Amino acid sequence: MANEIMFHKCELDDAEGLCELIQIELGYADITVDKVRSSLAKMLSSDDYFTIAAGENGKIYGYVSAVREVCLEAGEYYRVIGLTVKSEHQGRGLGTALLTLAESNAKANGARLMTLSSNFKRTEAHQFYEKLGYTKTSYSFKKYL
Repeated sequence: MANEIMFHKCELDDAEGLCELIQIELGYADITVDKVRSSLAKMLSSDDYFTIAAGENGKIYGYVSAVREVCLEAGEYYRVIGLTVKSEHQGRGLGTALLTLAESNAKANGARLMTLSSNFKRTEAHQFYEKLGYTKTSYSFKKYL
């Protein structure tokens, strides 16, 4: 019998699998399991975060992470802060399922808006987001302190 991909709320034990995804698929080679575990622990201690992994047999094939935020003009909304799927599992609906779970969680918590940002070079991701109804509305800026 073939294994079925399962979705679960991330726990600290998922740090190694999440770290591997972040290193390989997102290109953050310098991220460590300890850093992922530390960040995940902080996220798990707050109801404002939603992090779901997908995989089978203890292997993680993808994850989505979102955070509840509030601003004066939109009120409460969720921002996707991480979404990736292993390249060999892309194109099978896993990213769509993960993002749909994040959107459902946001709606269930009263949010009417979901935002995300994506690196300029991730043009395939941009097409994916647009296909799912997201529109380009701004540039994202960052500054390391």
